[in-house]
Amino acid sequence: MKGVISTLVKIAVSAVILYALFSKIDLRVFWDTAASVPPYAIVAVAFLFIGTQGVSTLRWSIILKKDMDVSYFRLLSIYFIGMFFNNFLPTMVGGDIVKGYFLYKSSQRGDISFASIFMDRYSGFTALMAVTALALIPGYALIKGTGLAAFFILLFGGFVCASLVIWVGPLHTWAMRLLAKVHFYGINKKIDTFYNVLMGYKDYPDVLVKIFICSVFVQTGVIAGHYFLGRQLGMRVGIGYFFLFIPLTTVISMLPISLSGLGIREGAFIFLFTRVGAAKEQAIALSLMWFAIMAIVSIVGGLEYLRLGGRRKMEDETDTPHGTPGTNEPR
Repeated sequence: MKGVISTLVKIAVSAVILYALFSKIDLRVFWDTAASVPPYAIVAVAFLFIGTQGVSTLRWSIILKKDMDVSYFRLLSIYFIGMFFNNFLPTMVGGDIVKGYFLYKSSQRGDISFASIFMDRYSGFTALMAVTALALIPGYALIKGTGLAAFFILLFGGFVCASLVIWVGPLHTWAMRLLAKVHFYGINKKIDTFYNVLMGYKDYPDVLVKIFICSVFVQTGVIAGHYFLGRQLGMRVGIGYFFLFIPLTTVISMLPISLSGLGIREGAFIFLFTRVGAAKEQAIALSLMWFAIMAIVSIVGGLEYLRLGGRRKMEDETDTPHGTPGTNEPR
């Protein structure tokens, strides 16, 4: 019930923001702008997005290779299923949880499964922070005085502090001592098990470098896709601005107050791109069209989920006496 209420609140927030944004633009210009994009361009962007997901899956397979052997196409299937859940059921069942579950059913290793998903997300976010920080150096003047620079600095600082706690042994020990005072359903033991698996990656610097490179390719592909689609919408904005604006809007849309970032992301697009000469109608069309393409592509994940048996299959397997996630022990 709590999840349903949370979803309804997020839908309401997105609806209110989108209504406010559309009330301030010329709807006819918006529709004409969106309709001006040729079908081949939409198909090209869709394939580019699929390509970035393919690289993301490659990154995941590199992470897993040291601990388990899972075929690339099996991981690609799971990745698309997770993407479907993220886009269509973002709060009821998280995409990462679904990915972890399907991988666990293949491996019976919950600790490795969820540690690999964390590393996948962590690597992607590290690349996102790096790209934004580099782009912010020449682009600071554009967002000076808007609060976005301060927001990013705080976020970046928090990310660095969290990374130090994760990767520096003494800091992690100190944090665990603090958590030891919190006795909540054995969370300390679970964190410690997860952490031990995570620390295994410190002995594989080549893996860390490879997945970071993959993450940079993914971020670059997403930015290039936005730039190409923006050009089709008539935006004459230099690609350098996209390297600053797209990561910023991605981070902003992660705020868990709207449905899949809808409304917040569009507002950020309008705020940022109109500062460099784009029209409001172009900015909001770019954001919504990218989201629509992403959502349509992710339907493949829904079909794959059904092919593998869907919810009934998951529930049946959950009732079967397999090992518990996070252990190799039978129930």
